[in-house]
Amino acid sequence: MNREDIFKDDIKKIFDEEVSEMEFTDKMMDSILDKTTRSRYGRIRSILNYELQIPLIPAAVAVAALLAVSIMPEGILEKHYRFTTIEIAGSQVMIQENKEVTRK
Repeated sequence: MNREDIFKDDIKKIFDEEVSEMEFTDKMMDSILDKTTRSRYGRIRSILNYELQIPLIPAAVAVAALLAVSIMPEGILEKHYRFTTIEIAGSQVMIQENKEVTRK
């Protein structure tokens, strides 16, 4: 062992003895953080380090809905009507194309 290691161990023992009776609570941590001033960079880092908790079931439903919408063929939700206009004796008649008429 070096002399430096022995010195470090002595300092560590003294520190541990002094701190053994202290408790560091969340309330103390919040008060220390409130008293410290932060730079712009520190504020940005605190925002980026924010923990975001997302509930699993609503997130899974949202992903499934997004996947279902992205897989659907184009135009399935839109109705396309084609009309042909025929003029008869000064009046116009509109006929819808591509509509099947069936008898029950």
